[in-house]
Amino acid sequence: MASIQSVVFTIFSQVLYLEGITFTVCLFACAFRKNEAILASFIFGMVNMLVQGINIWTMMYVLIYPTYSFIVSSLKPILLKRLGLMVFVCGVLSFATGQLLDLPFILFSKEVTIFYILLGLKTSLIQGCLSALMCLLIFEPCLKVLNKIEGEY
Repeated sequence: MASIQSVVFTIFSQVLYLEGITFTVCLFACAFRKNEAILASFIFGMVNMLVQGINIWTMMYVLIYPTYSFIVSSLKPILLKRLGLMVFVCGVLSFATGQLLDLPFILFSKEVTIFYILLGLKTSLIQGCLSALMCLLIFEPCLKVLNKIEGEY
């Protein structure tokens, strides 16, 4: 699962505004057990940090995506019954990723943090909307495939 997350992250990072990792984390959190989803997100974060380099952003991935896996896994019974809510949660988490990644810069200066957040707001809004649209269009078919794979093992 962490390998798939790494591939998704790498592929979608080449396309401006299209962020597929949050969708993938949400999908895995709904398809697999909570501990598996959280561990996969943590391993993805560690691999990403080793590949991209150790910096504030990559360290934040190690914190953010396992937390997202925990949140979505905990809400799984509700989210699986309501696709609209799943779409909303995926969009909000995708939006929040960009904003959360800017928070460590508060260590340097409050003004720098405000600057980063304001500049990233447009990007985060577009990313959130595109992730929500991605979730709306392909969440259910992908979940069916993963459930079938999970059932075979």
